[in-house]
Amino acid sequence: MTGPKDADIPAISKHDVLELIGTLFPWVGDFRRGSLADYARAAFHVQPPASSCDARRHAMLLLQRCIHGAARNAGFADHRASYIAAEIADAPVMQAGPHLHLLIEPDAYYTHLFSLMGLSAHHRSAYVSYAVSTVKFVEKGRKGPGWLKIGGDAINVFGLSRSQMIPYSVLAQNGPYRFALKNVDRAHGDGDLVARLRYELPQGEFPSAALAIKRANASLWERYFNPDIDFLQIDDEDIADLVVEHLRDKSSWLARNLFGEGGFVQCLLSSTEALADSHWQGWLKNTTDLFWGNDRGRLFPLQLTDFRLEARGAQDFSLEFSAEAVIEALRSRKIIPNLYLMFIVTAILPGVRVLGGSRHTVYYPLMRYVFCRSLAMSGDCELRATIAADRKPGIWGHRVLLDDTEPFSELDMVGPGNIQAMLRKYGSLSLEEACGALESFVGDPLWACFKTGHNEGLVSVSDPEWAFS
Repeated sequence: MTGPKDADIPAISKHDVLELIGTLFPWVGDFRRGSLADYARAAFHVQPPASSCDARRHAMLLLQRCIHGAARNAGFADHRASYIAAEIADAPVMQAGPHLHLLIEPDAYYTHLFSLMGLSAHHRSAYVSYAVSTVKFVEKGRKGPGWLKIGGDAINVFGLSRSQMIPYSVLAQNGPYRFALKNVDRAHGDGDLVARLRYELPQGEFPSAALAIKRANASLWERYFNPDIDFLQIDDEDIADLVVEHLRDKSSWLARNLFGEGGFVQCLLSSTEALADSHWQGWLKNTTDLFWGNDRGRLFPLQLTDFRLEARGAQDFSLEFSAEAVIEALRSRKIIPNLYLMFIVTAILPGVRVLGGSRHTVYYPLMRYVFCRSLAMSGDCELRATIAADRKPGIWGHRVLLDDTEPFSELDMVGPGNIQAMLRKYGSLSLEEACGALESFVGDPLWACFKTGHNEGLVSVSDPEWAFS
């Protein structure tokens, strides 16, 4: 979105943000002073699809196959894995907000509590959550998947040095990783909470931090959250396998259009770039073309040029852009699907509602717009009409609930099996009370610039870019 420089943008307040959200999504405004529990119920309420087509139905079957395989790998019995896969089709909602953190990290904890409110309201017994694992151990300061706050102390989750954390994403298969829980603020001895957590987390070693976190989260969910709801957390390795399934199946829409002569991918990339010159600039960035290059956990951007994926930087990487070459590179993890491709195969094609955070609320509708614009340019009217008929395809469902209470201290205080008390406590708050100061919105210059653009009539919900929200 074009506009003044950050220093010239008027500050945006929590009130401004809530007003904007109510403008972008009028139905959310109706819940502003209603209870958080009611909003969670609405977020997880799904209606029968208004439209469908062969491409969508087939994409859902492939997603179910992926969910079943991921559930079996996570240790679920075959009948439970089948049930989880069936429920994603019957109730297609997926939480996609938090990065791959331990469940007791605040950013994840409060979001999963919100999801649990919605799931419980509809008596669901399966919960699928996608967590980005193409993130580094340290995101800023002592925050990120490599850090926790326990008892007020900073805890280095895996006991890694800065040089072991800074260059790598948590999906790196360069272990072994174990839960060291090194207290960097207490030189001698652990506090009681740290000692208890160390005892409750898995004791073994793992080839990647991502796998360690997913296994730990399954254990924490079973003990502290709701063992009656099967919790399946998928990450970018699972998405890589899902894309492989698409490309191996010649009847898949993705297999027929990713490498074809119709130019769909070129339309997709050029339409994304066109947003950079519009008033929606900054929301949907084409950082890498469909995939990340992956060098032992160090990710680097790629550019599609003359039917080859080439590294944009100094890395020595070149890959033929063909089904066979891409499948092999995905299997060997030399490339990883980017966020856009993840949403294409898990949400846009199969028709799954995705819950996300402050930027997701804007960039996901833009992803859908770009995708549908590319469908129109390539003449795929049937799939475009199906996607256009989606009801509430993307919802603000991450950092909707935020509190200053330290999650593990709170869970330890209420004890295992008492999560319903927490749901009642937070669910009774109004949405406006529960969301706190909305720091992820008010501290983001994109939202401040959006407010300015909206006030000046430069962006509007009647814009074609917002037609697929």
